[in-house]
Amino acid sequence: MRIWAFPSFYPYDYPGMRWAGTFAHRQYKGLINNGAELNVILPVLWSPPFPFSEMFADWKKNRKLNFPEKRVYDGITIYHPRIANMRPNRFVKKSYTERYIDAVANFFKDNNIVLDPEHDIFYGQWLLDCVHMLQAARKLGVKCAVLGIGDDVITWPGSSAKAMEEFKYVVANADLVLTNADYLGKDIQKSSGMQVPYVVNYFGIDYDKFRPVDEAEKLKLRVRYNIPANKIVILTVGSPLKRKGWLDLFDALAEIKKTNTDFLLVGGYAGPKDLDIPAEVAARGLTEQFYDQGEIKPELLSEFYNLADIFCLPSHWEGLATVVSEGMASGLPVVTSDVCGQPEIVKHNETGILVSAKDKVGLANELLSLIENKEKRLQLGAAARRFIVDTWGNDDENSKKLLGILKSIL
Repeated sequence: MRIWAFPSFYPYDYPGMRWAGTFAHRQYKGLINNGAELNVILPVLWSPPFPFSEMFADWKKNRKLNFPEKRVYDGITIYHPRIANMRPNRFVKKSYTERYIDAVANFFKDNNIVLDPEHDIFYGQWLLDCVHMLQAARKLGVKCAVLGIGDDVITWPGSSAKAMEEFKYVVANADLVLTNADYLGKDIQKSSGMQVPYVVNYFGIDYDKFRPVDEAEKLKLRVRYNIPANKIVILTVGSPLKRKGWLDLFDALAEIKKTNTDFLLVGGYAGPKDLDIPAEVAARGLTEQFYDQGEIKPELLSEFYNLADIFCLPSHWEGLATVVSEGMASGLPVVTSDVCGQPEIVKHNETGILVSAKDKVGLANELLSLIENKEKRLQLGAAARRFIVDTWGNDDENSKKLLGILKSIL
């Protein structure tokens, strides 16, 4: 079986993009480990060479990113076919979708790759871009599977009439609709008004990489990052967006600080933002309680789980956050909001703690209970780890299930 994966974003050595699509990459590695031949296709807009690229903003942006036509990331080959992108607009005769399809079709033609409908499949993550990929698959005569993972199901369909039309087209015409949480499948049916068949395939977690460490190792890591050994460390990792619950967390910690200062919040963040994290921290008098890590390199992330005592992600909505499962696999008590797919992995007071979204008082109370109770932290963290290892599965195990599902539609 040959899988042509079409993610909307993928890890790239550029500020803010090193984390883009790491969840997809892990799944792709699992598929390869289970015998699939897989390549990534991520079309990008064409831009001319310098100095002509300075003439238009999107030309300048694309030239600055400087995607090569082919690259390898952690053993996986990524191709970046160029989508025609002439300027001024009067020279553009085809729609974006038509130009996207041309770019994909020309990639296979130029590389002398013959697609076999009994052997090849297109697999798209992020339903917005699956609109174009699905039509390319139809033109090239291969089956197409799509995966909904979060905002592409929760917010995109309702953003405009056009978005709803495209959303319905994708879920009605794909050969297979997958989600990484049961909640998302139900939401697809509710939003589309159709009984769309869907298959849930949870993202696994590398629980050999994300695993607990002993106190000696934790202290060594804290020394390495200049983090006090006597503080209860709360870790949060996510895009610097309001909907990730950063402000709720800051407000909750400002309340806790009135009676307890024995904590330190470590914040890791990168990518699109609508918040000035340091300014929001300072406005709440939390500067001394905040360790601003900024963008954490993917290969170092496990170290930050291992130096922490608690993981917290109070999002307003999520598909099902990978960082939650990473924290659980690392043996941390996890505090997160009871939204969307989160309750499918976190059982309140069993494998973690759930709070209502935007409930700052409830969040403060739950965090304080963990800060002040080491036994509770250890009990919840151990239960979370057992759940991940015994029930949830790792990337290879879950990707093996996915491979069987994909084969079933060929």
